Amino acid sequence: MSFHSRSLIVSVFLGAATLLAGCATTQNNAADSDTARLQQQAQLAASATTVLQQQMLQPSQRRIPSALVDKARCIAVFPSVKQAGLIFSASRGRGLISCRQRSGTFNDAAPAVYTLSAASFGLQAGAAERAVVLLFTTQQSTRAVYDSLVKLGSQVSVSAGPSGYDQPINSAAPIVAYGMSRRGLFAGLNLGGGKVSFDKAANTAIYDTADPDPRQILLERSNAPQSMQAYVDTLEKFTRAND
Repeated sequence: MSFHSRSLIVSVFLGAATLLAGCATTQNNAADSDTARLQQQAQLAASATTVLQQQMLQPSQRRIPSALVDKARCIAVFPSVKQAGLIFSASRGRGLISCRQRSGTFNDAAPAVYTLSAASFGLQAGAAERAVVLLFTTQQSTRAVYDSLVKLGSQVSVSAGPSGYDQPINSAAPIVAYGMSRRGLFAGLNLGGGKVSFDKAANTAIYDTADPDPRQILLERSNAPQSMQAYVDTLEKFTRAND
């Protein structure tokens, strides 16, 4: 075998090895990225669990009205919505949405990850952070959730919720919004002009599917991922606490 032939074989071998190494690196990076996403979603579920637990510990005059929780077809919990700006403010956060199953309860209701974004004008000093709970009470609002995008105000109206466990509610409101401060107090929240969007990348990592569908996750899955089971159990307790 000539020197040139041997050199060609070595070059081909080194090229193939480099290609394989590159593929392995890409696969490892993808696996690391998925692992990081799963860890983030597990933390998201833990934070959302804390929000519900804190709400259940509130005295009756500071709790979301029982009639409103009973009416909710889907419940969204965004544990950390950050708001920043002086004249023009914008808010954004990631959270979980779960919907009642055919049994009429939230038991084993697999949650889907959504993002909440809103923009509003006003004199806002610095930045603020709060938890947000949305209750979807009509067929129109839940259909928008299943379709992966809810335009608050323009597509589906959203109302600031009343505080007080036994307070009357607006039975016509498709979505009712609450915000929770660091002190644990809930108050009605105006989110008109915002949107709630299905987070495809996050749900792909959680449910190990390339093309996750909101309806399949929220209505057709028989159980939740292990990393989110504590949240599902707490949500069921939260809704049953109103019985």
